[in-house]
Amino acid sequence: MGVFVIAIVSFVIGIILITLLKTTSPPPPSRRSQFEDPDNLPGFLLDSELFKGKCIEFLEKFRLEYRHSVWANDRELEIAMHDETPVVGGSYLALCIINPLNNQVDGIKVQGFLDTVRGEGASRGILITTGFFTDDAYRTIEEEPVELVDGPSFVSYLKKFGIYEEHG
Repeated sequence: MGVFVIAIVSFVIGIILITLLKTTSPPPPSRRSQFEDPDNLPGFLLDSELFKGKCIEFLEKFRLEYRHSVWANDRELEIAMHDETPVVGGSYLALCIINPLNNQVDGIKVQGFLDTVRGEGASRGILITTGFFTDDAYRTIEEEPVELVDGPSFVSYLKKFGIYEEHG
């Protein structure tokens, strides 16, 4: 009898603790923290046309040939690329998001992009943002043919590939 009372009390305390927990995640680190002068961010993180150019340059470093691009809205650029490499080549889709709402791209947006990649029959998808991805976004692409590149990683790759220019 005592075991049942302990189990019931533990269950009730567990339910109370679960309801008291906050379900919000901590805010992501600000991308401004990676620059010496936060008021002087690189132009390609603020200007959509400069961002488009950097995204295309970045994708071309992976031997992807630019086909065409279209702005879906004022924040999202869709890019079609092609890899001529035999066997592993094919069409690639990229979605480049500048200044996402709340500086985050969530799992719903990533799932929509993944559905587009599948629907278009693309070999892979690459989602680039000037912000960050939520944990849910990373869970969405597990074992899927989509790569996520957040703002700090994007800047790091640009520097590594020698195509980072602070104002252009």
